[in-house]
Amino acid sequence: MYTTKSVSCCCIFALLAMITATYILFDEDNISQQKTFYPKRLSHQTNQQFNQSVIPEEIKERKIIILFWKPLFGRYIKINIDRKCGNCEVTYDTNHLETSDAVVIHYTEARKDSLPDSAKRHSNQMYVFFSMESPFAVSVLRGMQFDSLGPYFNWTMNYRRDSDIFFPVFEWFEGANIFNGDTSAQYSPKVVQNIISQKVSQPLALWMAGNCGSTQGAKLRMQLVDELEKAGLLIEKRGGCFGTGKTAPRGEAYKPFAVKFKFYLSFENAVHCRDYITEKLWKNALDSGLVPVVWGPKRQDVEELAPKGSFIFYEDFNSSTDLVQYLKYLDQNETAYIQYFNWRTKQPSPDQYKLVEHGVDYKRISGMCQMCKMLTEKNKSKNF
Repeated sequence: MYTTKSVSCCCIFALLAMITATYILFDEDNISQQKTFYPKRLSHQTNQQFNQSVIPEEIKERKIIILFWKPLFGRYIKINIDRKCGNCEVTYDTNHLETSDAVVIHYTEARKDSLPDSAKRHSNQMYVFFSMESPFAVSVLRGMQFDSLGPYFNWTMNYRRDSDIFFPVFEWFEGANIFNGDTSAQYSPKVVQNIISQKVSQPLALWMAGNCGSTQGAKLRMQLVDELEKAGLLIEKRGGCFGTGKTAPRGEAYKPFAVKFKFYLSFENAVHCRDYITEKLWKNALDSGLVPVVWGPKRQDVEELAPKGSFIFYEDFNSSTDLVQYLKYLDQNETAYIQYFNWRTKQPSPDQYKLVEHGVDYKRISGMCQMCKMLTEKNKSKNF
């Protein structure tokens, strides 16, 4: 049987070694460097100094109001929070600024000239910094710097598991149905056989990319895909990076299009950003019946978040040629290929896969549900 050899990141390819120094500057494991990518925390005591006035009883007794300071990318997305999480309502109406329990500010609005007036902030109010982008994208690609803000926010809400409010990426990208709601129809040997029956022989892999080089990670993944093609991997490429005018179907039309490919190149535009695993893994690959070939995040992060045995890790191979040979081996060996779908043969337990919601009940406490619970039970949440 074909086997792979695990090697350290710096020894994978000469190409990776050439840019290692570039990414040291943006390694999220370095806490001192990380501070420049997110705003400074505001302590609970400092928060009280904004307004010492007593909160009216009518505010305490009413439902919890969560104000999104600005629409997300100009879109007024309707956000409903399950009643099991608490009695919370999400609004974009800025008339609630002085009476809301939390004010959520997307990183694109975290500028001095765009932030709410601090004089209108009451002592029991939590300001939440929200971002689903990697620190590299926020600070370099978007050009956002937060040092000038000083301590301003109480909580952070993003994809990182160590954030105050953990917001899984696949909750942000709608459509990853296998990880949300009723999953009873998504797990069984019959489901796997149906997926396998739709595969075609060529091209083996699908890749979609629209960011061709605005970050070093985006540039590098373009080069890595070129190496895979030179090594003999046939890839169906869709998106604005290839000059073909071909795009992938969207919405419900995506799955029937994608499922015929055996592999998806889940290549991120950031390197080793902690927990930064986007829709490329969840929606484009796993949810649509493809085996993801993962590059960008660290193996440990992928192992702790993705279903066990569901992915192929790019850095496990000594060269792009070795990886292509392995993919071709799987193409010719259905018994070996189907092992990557074992996780879909039965409904997983919470211990087996921590991010899956079971049935129609909202049992995972994360994202907006977690925020609602934290606001409802302030005495049990962290103080800042």
